[in-house]
Amino acid sequence: MTAHLGDQVLTPLNFLERVDAVHADRTAMTYHSQSWSYGEFAVTVRRIAGVLAGLGVKPGDRVAVLASNTPLMLLAHFAVPLAGGVLVTLNHRLAAPELEYIVQHSGASLVLFDTEFSSAAHSFGIQTLAAEQVLEAHGPEYARSVDDEFGLISLNYTSGTTGRPKGVMYHHRGAYLQALAMTHHAKLGLDTVYLWTLPMFHCNGWCFPWAIAAAAGTQVCLDRPDPDTVWAHLSSGGITHFNAAPTVLTNLTQHREADNGPLDRIVEVGTGGAPPSPTLLSELTALGIHTTHLYGLTETFGPAVVNEPRPEWTRSAIPISPKQWLYRATPTSSAQDSGSWTPSARPTTPQSSTSPPTAQLSGKSPSAETR
Repeated sequence: MTAHLGDQVLTPLNFLERVDAVHADRTAMTYHSQSWSYGEFAVTVRRIAGVLAGLGVKPGDRVAVLASNTPLMLLAHFAVPLAGGVLVTLNHRLAAPELEYIVQHSGASLVLFDTEFSSAAHSFGIQTLAAEQVLEAHGPEYARSVDDEFGLISLNYTSGTTGRPKGVMYHHRGAYLQALAMTHHAKLGLDTVYLWTLPMFHCNGWCFPWAIAAAAGTQVCLDRPDPDTVWAHLSSGGITHFNAAPTVLTNLTQHREADNGPLDRIVEVGTGGAPPSPTLLSELTALGIHTTHLYGLTETFGPAVVNEPRPEWTRSAIPISPKQWLYRATPTSSAQDSGSWTPSARPTTPQSSTSPPTAQLSGKSPSAETR
């Protein structure tokens, strides 16, 4: 085996190439009773890329995906860029006019879809390809090399809460670095079994599809993150990691399964958006769920700021309260610290331990503004 150090193009597709060569026998993905090894996963990805190339997908072409957290969505994170295309993940919770706008604005010429979204997919007026046609592809394998790490790998859209959805362009380099950052901060490894509760259409699932491949962990696809299903996986599926909004976590703590006491292992969970309440953090800890709070935007490849409780805080004679933890956020390992400040302080003032900080984020991920 030859290792190239320092001169390779940075792209998440490197993770797939490595894990296929090194960990082909390990489990890459499960869905209901089905399971794919990394060797099988990589072959499927390359065959899908071959299908896309056969349909005329060229470098830079936008390929939309309308699916929940199913194998189609996960495979597309590798297959679309491997064919040279730009991935456009669609939020299936949006209304038809918003979806149509995103498809038109992104310039997508093809949409891959799960069967349950067939009607919406066919309403876009572009070429369609159903999940069954994609997953059962047996044609030639295809892989196009990435020559420019600043070339687009995906185009993500905001939810449009303050107007029309805005498109944000993700390049290969940024996705690669964010994936490595998430691998580090989420403590991913060979024993990781990750449950897909966070939508992959949201910031490419915080780049976790690529991060878990980098760690050679297992990704458990999930149709819907309802509390019954999530608890079934937590109780008997060997889950070690998942990400979710505080509202999802609250529903889990209020579920009847929570009355059975703590899990038989520590489960790492990342949560974004509004910080979880001290009560919720305490309830999760009692269940054996270790929570890390992150913050980011569509424009920042997902989480750009992380609040990592230090082990010594829990051993302190004067424990650090969950509320105090909220004021100890720092940039992720792929973000450069440009300072944080309170509204009444100068931007260069060090972060206060008693006042809520305001973060300034900047970088090279330009928005594709609404036209």
